[in-house]
Amino acid sequence: MNKNYVLAVSLLLLMSCGNRRPGMSKEEAAAELKKQAAQEEAVRKERAASIDTFAADYRPPAGIKYQAKIVTAGAKTIDVAAALKNVRALKPNELGTPVLYATGVEAMPSPVLLQVENEWVMQAADGLFLLDKDFRLVKQLYRNDVDIKEMAKGYSMNRKAIMASGRHDRQNHLFRAVFSSVKLGNYVTNIPWEDFRNSTKVWSGEDLVSLLPIKRSEDFSVIDNGFFCREPFSSRVYTFGLRGDTLCRFVVNNAKDYKPTKAYRNPEGSNIYYNGGKLRIRMAYDDTVYELEDVSTLRAVWRFDFGGLKRPTGQYVVESVSNSLAGYWLLSRVLETPRYLIIRLSEGQDNASGKKSPTWKDYTLIYDKQTGESFSLPFLKYEDEDAVADFPLEYEGKSFHGFPTSIADGHAYMLYRGKQLKKLFPDVAAVQALKDKEVVVMMLK
Repeated sequence: MNKNYVLAVSLLLLMSCGNRRPGMSKEEAAAELKKQAAQEEAVRKERAASIDTFAADYRPPAGIKYQAKIVTAGAKTIDVAAALKNVRALKPNELGTPVLYATGVEAMPSPVLLQVENEWVMQAADGLFLLDKDFRLVKQLYRNDVDIKEMAKGYSMNRKAIMASGRHDRQNHLFRAVFSSVKLGNYVTNIPWEDFRNSTKVWSGEDLVSLLPIKRSEDFSVIDNGFFCREPFSSRVYTFGLRGDTLCRFVVNNAKDYKPTKAYRNPEGSNIYYNGGKLRIRMAYDDTVYELEDVSTLRAVWRFDFGGLKRPTGQYVVESVSNSLAGYWLLSRVLETPRYLIIRLSEGQDNASGKKSPTWKDYTLIYDKQTGESFSLPFLKYEDEDAVADFPLEYEGKSFHGFPTSIADGHAYMLYRGKQLKKLFPDVAAVQALKDKEVVVMMLK
């Protein structure tokens, strides 16, 4: 890293840490802040000049650098049919005891918490927010260009330009993500983390210097010294270098491509997550979870054995909306903590109403890594709610249920807004003090 850059940023931080000097007028303080902002901008531009920049018509080098290696031996097999029959209730908080963290962020929550050193970056519809180690707002890092309208049920969002699928590249000290713009297209953006972290202003798309053009943004994931991307409606995945050069092409299975040619449904997506810093992926309509060991090696970790249960192919699903999915099983979520593998399954049901689109019944399967037991959760019935196979939880003496949003630092967590928790815990003063739109992290520890 450029030593002059580090020195310059350090000086800026020293200047900005204190209040204005005793005896300094408001005009002098304003001039001082303006001077600091100009110095920071100059340092940022100097730093930006040292990283790769790409023209809009840039084309990465052609060719594939490495031969793909897919290791299938050694994967742990989960007997799905047996687990569905082995129904067992968990004790409240057996997955973890809920701990609430009021973030101070008023935004639309998102299922992404990114750990960067000893802090967190929360990705929301509104943009990116820097949180401290206790999930408390430090500042907003980036503002998405979006129009958000809240409705009685949910919200609508017009995405003009957003940053998504970000992750900290520790080796290169970069925050890297997809920048998608309606006008400009899709790009991989590379941002020096120090610039991003220490900036005194909120960034927008205009501040992004390094923009690598990409064709698609689906299932993009950051890996060290590159990125990973799935080719939609196929069994192919790729690893790429920092300049978009193709490192390796994997054909995960021999399933036929199922790119739709007309109106279609696609109820099963891929599952992509990080475990112990390693990227893991299960392709849509496939039954195996792989770990990306290096840019040219995929190693099978988990295999789901459905036995006699029916599984659809992607081709069967998308070729006609009239193809019945009743009785077929779909995988929707795969989450992993140090102790548990959590699998969300959906079974297609016949519709009594005669509608063409099938209804679904969701199941939750658990594999306990310590005991080796696989089992499914019973369906819970609550007032004013349908039966669900969620986790039993208890907070401040009140029982409730929920399903993890994702995993962070080895713990399952859920994201709520203040108004949701106020309804759930009407007698808890600390909860009632939350702002309605405030994002709250419920970590299961």
